[in-house]
Amino acid sequence: MAVKAMEVDTVLNALGGKGIYQHVHHLLMALTSFSAAFQLLDMIFIGRIIPHECSAPPNGTGITIAGVELSSSNYTVEYGQCNIYIKYNTTTSISTEHTLPCLYGMTYTERKDASIVSEFDLVCERGALGDLPQTLLILGQAMGALVLPFFSDRYGRKPTNIISHACLLGIGVATAFSNSYITFAILRLLMGIVQQGVVLTSATYTIEVYPTLYRRYVGIIGTVVWGTCVVAMTPFGYYLRMESWRTQQLAFCSVSLYVIIEVIFLDESFRWLIANGKYGIALKNIKKAARWNKVDVNMVVDRFNELIGRQTLIIPKPEKGNELLLNEGETKPVEKIEKYSLLDILKRKKLALNTFILWYLWCTAALSYFGLFFTSSSLVGDKYLNFFLYALMEFPAGIIFVLIIDRFGRKKTLATFFTLCGTGMIIATIIKVSSDSYAASICITILSLVGKLGAGGAFGACFFYTPEIFPTNLRNVGLGSASIAARVGGMLGPFSRLLAQHIAWGPGAVFGGCCLLATLLITILPETKGKELPQTMADVKLLYKKIPDGLTLKREDGKTMIFKS
Repeated sequence: MAVKAMEVDTVLNALGGKGIYQHVHHLLMALTSFSAAFQLLDMIFIGRIIPHECSAPPNGTGITIAGVELSSSNYTVEYGQCNIYIKYNTTTSISTEHTLPCLYGMTYTERKDASIVSEFDLVCERGALGDLPQTLLILGQAMGALVLPFFSDRYGRKPTNIISHACLLGIGVATAFSNSYITFAILRLLMGIVQQGVVLTSATYTIEVYPTLYRRYVGIIGTVVWGTCVVAMTPFGYYLRMESWRTQQLAFCSVSLYVIIEVIFLDESFRWLIANGKYGIALKNIKKAARWNKVDVNMVVDRFNELIGRQTLIIPKPEKGNELLLNEGETKPVEKIEKYSLLDILKRKKLALNTFILWYLWCTAALSYFGLFFTSSSLVGDKYLNFFLYALMEFPAGIIFVLIIDRFGRKKTLATFFTLCGTGMIIATIIKVSSDSYAASICITILSLVGKLGAGGAFGACFFYTPEIFPTNLRNVGLGSASIAARVGGMLGPFSRLLAQHIAWGPGAVFGGCCLLATLLITILPETKGKELPQTMADVKLLYKKIPDGLTLKREDGKTMIFKS
């Protein structure tokens, strides 16, 4: 029989619930967000568009058309961004205009290697190639979310995270030395794959480190750390703006050296160890945690022994066949640990329905986030200031999240953020279509920031809620599948600009409708507020059991509480 989630919480509560050990290990994993954020968003800086125009003929020579060099006295020339415009007089004295492509290359207002756009001439007819590497990174995220959660659930959160993090560092350095556009694009795809290994294991690990009562710390610390990461990119980009994109890339990926700290100090998830029968390592870690938290080690060990059905201290070695040696001469059969796959989710109707709805929520959050950028006018002013303002929206989203997640529950929190996001985008789109005045631009800017707040909050709430739906041995697989859905939304987002060219009100209607539908679908999902993380498939059914208000409950720490929804 598998260990239940509430029994795991018993041991975590015996450790103090939110002691130094839990906070330190939460922070150790949460700080990997610097690597994830820097590598995800650095294209804003290393792939920025540099002002340019067509180059003039070399060495003072004239422009040649059909093999004939024009006399400079017979024409005037204007060098545009993507074309050369020629006006000259023919022998019949008839004024004629010609439009030519940039025959002699491009001239940029900054150094040639200031951006990948300028170095690889990704402008004009090659302009779409400038956005392709970021699309490939998002595609890589989808691939990573599909594959890497299997390794996390099967082999552990720690090794999967550390290997992915080390690969992210290596690929980031290799990207800085790309000698061709194709190499750069392929490395961005690989970067997306391993970036998801860092993000998903971090999200799963941090929510597993606390018992149910203190799980809100995941949202608080995670939001603060992620917001800090994004804000921290602004001084990086601004200070290095005069350097080459290669130098900037090396600076952005240097934060991944943090993986060394992980290797030295990070322990494996206690929940994963228990769910996979790694009792010896689990016992070693809880003793360490008890010392850090300054609680009675013997008391914690007793709770641990009760958890796994043993009343004596476990000595994991030596093993006898399929038995573990406990005290001298005493053996106990090793439990068979259940292993699950994504198919096991789809075989169970309620869990399958939960999963399909979560996929839609993640897709809508990503679609809305990227749609905000493509359908709302750009913020007026310096691009670094604009980026800073968008990054700052992570903090009010986090404050709202903290204030309502435990008070009103997960479902109402999700609904609040999706409503904010959808309303902000719909109104901004209506104003943009109806007016182009300065006052309208100010309103659009404010509504864009509100939309960014909602989109960021929706993503955070999805990250927080999704792991609470799935049992331990499927938690990372479930989160990974949801992340794939988000990548689909992220790749569809840019097409909203094309839709707007044909139907001005189309994007606002689509995003608003998607957010409204998301709000309705949220009502079908189970509320996980105050409930332990499911450890097994059977525990998932408990999420649907409604606890009446006023019922006296006994908490894992032995105290009683009056339940209030």
